[in-house]
Amino acid sequence: MKKVGYSTVDEILTDILKTCPFALQEAAKKMTADEFRISQHFNLRMTIRNKYFYGNPKREQLVKSLGNKKKYMFLDGDVLSHIVLEALYRKITTESKQKTMK
Repeated sequence: MKKVGYSTVDEILTDILKTCPFALQEAAKKMTADEFRISQHFNLRMTIRNKYFYGNPKREQLVKSLGNKKKYMFLDGDVLSHIVLEALYRKITTESKQKTMK
């Protein structure tokens, strides 16, 4: 059964990581957060914007899950893609550090 809609950033990250190429994850580990976000501007950022924001039937729940923070007052696809790319970068680089520590 196909999942319909994404109501949290964590759900979006899980979905992205299912199909994210290993090479992209390895490249991200060698970049800063800003470099990663810029490198994905026309690739992953567009997918996030279109699939997870504009094409998301659970967009209202997603917005609510972010809380009532002032910086999300004017949330659109570009702002969401910025949030998701930063979270994705943190997840990729943090998990990498945790694996090497074990």
